[in-house]
Amino acid sequence: MPGGNWPCQKPPWGRLTAVNSSTGDIAWQVRLGVTDQLPEGRQNTGRPALAGAIVTGGGVLFIASTDDNRFRAFDARTGTQLWVTRLERRGNANPITYQGRNGKQYVAVVATDMVAVYALP
Repeated sequence: MPGGNWPCQKPPWGRLTAVNSSTGDIAWQVRLGVTDQLPEGRQNTGRPALAGAIVTGGGVLFIASTDDNRFRAFDARTGTQLWVTRLERRGNANPITYQGRNGKQYVAVVATDMVAVYALP
């Protein structure tokens, strides 16, 4: 298949896993990342990741470390993807969250040589 340097093993090539800290059991696990070069319906492969995630007090998990250049939000309790956006570059740092002077909460991530910032509703 043309167009990529892919791992030699069968997908998934990347996962996001939540662990119940009380029991050590896996609470949920999802494939993290897509391979855009593959045909639709086969793109949900998961992708290698470079950095970690954060979770807000409201239970939203943010991560932007896959090489598909996406910044994603998940429900930390269920693993349901809530939001995704495409970045100009790869997210290569753990996201941060902060409260602005205007009282709004923001989430930001470094994506190679830029910073992407989003206001939370």
